[in-house]
Amino acid sequence: MLNSKCVRSAIVVCSLFLFTFSAIAAEKATEPKGDKLLALIPADSMFCIRVNNLDYTLGQIDQFLTGVSPVPLATSVMVRMQLAEILGSPDVNGVNMNGCFALFGMLSQGESVGDDFLSMLIPITDYKKFVGGNPNISPPDANGVSKITGKKDGLFIQAGDFALIKSQRSYNKIITLAKSLTDAKAKGLVNVLDPDEIKKAVNEPVWVYGNVQLASKTFGPMLLARIEEFKKMLESMKAGGQGPMGNPAVIMNMYAEIFKTLMKETKSLSLTIGPKPNVCNINVGISAVPDSNMARMFVSDASSQQENKLLGYLKNGAVVNAGCKMNTPFIRQFNVKRMDLVAAMAGDKITDEDIEEMKKLAVNMLDCLGDSSAFSFSVDTSNKPPFAFRFFIDIKDADKFDKVIDEAVKMMNTGSIADFYKSLGMEIKFELKRDTDNYKGISIDSAKLMMKFADPNVPQGQMLNAMFGNGFDYRWAVADGLWICAVSSDPNSAIRELIDEVKAGGPKQLADEMKAAMTLLPQSDRAEFVGTFNFLQYFGIITAFMPIPIPKMDIPTKSNIAFTGKAGNGKMSLEVALPKEHLMEISSFFQKMHQQQQEMMKAGQTPNAK
Repeated sequence: MLNSKCVRSAIVVCSLFLFTFSAIAAEKATEPKGDKLLALIPADSMFCIRVNNLDYTLGQIDQFLTGVSPVPLATSVMVRMQLAEILGSPDVNGVNMNGCFALFGMLSQGESVGDDFLSMLIPITDYKKFVGGNPNISPPDANGVSKITGKKDGLFIQAGDFALIKSQRSYNKIITLAKSLTDAKAKGLVNVLDPDEIKKAVNEPVWVYGNVQLASKTFGPMLLARIEEFKKMLESMKAGGQGPMGNPAVIMNMYAEIFKTLMKETKSLSLTIGPKPNVCNINVGISAVPDSNMARMFVSDASSQQENKLLGYLKNGAVVNAGCKMNTPFIRQFNVKRMDLVAAMAGDKITDEDIEEMKKLAVNMLDCLGDSSAFSFSVDTSNKPPFAFRFFIDIKDADKFDKVIDEAVKMMNTGSIADFYKSLGMEIKFELKRDTDNYKGISIDSAKLMMKFADPNVPQGQMLNAMFGNGFDYRWAVADGLWICAVSSDPNSAIRELIDEVKAGGPKQLADEMKAAMTLLPQSDRAEFVGTFNFLQYFGIITAFMPIPIPKMDIPTKSNIAFTGKAGNGKMSLEVALPKEHLMEISSFFQKMHQQQQEMMKAGQTPNAK
């Protein structure tokens, strides 16, 4: 239990750095391998949070947040106040506020997580000035340890150009740790990270690193035990007529299998955050254990480096727009893992023969596909459910593609797969009719996906049945080597529009929103997938599902969250760009919604959709 006030304050400081985002490029180290901080932090650390160039970073945070919140947020003031409270001086004497700060956690063999799990390194300009110029720090004792007095408590000791801080009860450990940190023979993080990760740690404003293999040994058994306890609780609730629909054991087994796979095959995770005045860039990196299935999945081929020529079909105003290049090795391995997960989740509900057949179909499907695809998901309140889809997939073999779909539909409607859905409390039916229409010489197929929750007395089932209505209506066709598909309230008109667009040669340029996303993410042209997400458009779908209508408000939204990702060399990276403009649009929407609700409450009205 973390009961040290000092350590809690240190965590608050680092949390402010992390969760309110941090700045633009920090101090650029010309020789990352010579970075003093990475050399100090032990190689066997379970995690590390590093913030570079603090003063400049805090200024950038404030610029990014200005105008987003109706209440001014001065993160630079909040962080300085936390440091001043610990040290007892508003001047934070001796602290290098332009330096690099770090919080890390490590356990010796046999130790449990507690106060002494955490350590913090603060950059110091002059250690004597640091100790003598801050009233809350006592003079060093014979071992060089200073105590924090006043309202906070904790211990300080010098470690090279840094002050090491630990909890009050870690006296012996802080002495031992300080010696090991400054031991020239000791290995630091700089010795175990690859060059790309070192570069991110040194150059990015905020860098967060987690050693998943170490963490899984400590927390893995405990978390699996919690999942098992939760599964038993849900089963008990189900027996009493409560709890979720379907079989709780099946659902929790799925989560357990996902967790075990991730713990076994993930080497490390990293996160970088870097706001500029008008955008915050976030990068998530996953590194796989060498020779694992995940490592074999995180590879790329030449096709993933080609241009995606289908992005022009993605229109403005969508909830999600996304384009994907066909990284065949990645998709092939992903399909295998996906089927293995289904098998583990289903238990004996799906036969081994059906699992193998699903894997075979996935391979055959992949063989039919070309180099690119694009997908759009939009709001359509005239439809039930209230959304629409558009798909564009480059096809190499249309006849084989049709056969794969026919076989997949047959499997979905019969046998053990249908029984598996029933075990979840769902009845799934997919109807497919070939050549139901023809437009400009192009044959159009129609399909319908119907989902029904079997028990009409379960509230969740009643709600979901009302949400999904009569199911999804599809229309699809193949035109000029593209498989195109529309799902909407009027799919007949939608598929004709897509056919016209393809037969006209396709769009000649990107839509404004996709073009803006590509600008926010300069490396997106080399990524395997790229897309946009609009929160306000998404919120329109949420409100359509609500039993009590929310007043409809037309809030202009032109910006989007942009994302991109790629795999290769045993790693997967996802980059997100969060524009300040989009945050301001969201803030404006909720302020106006709150104002409208307040006005209606004063007038004694019940909110109704216009």
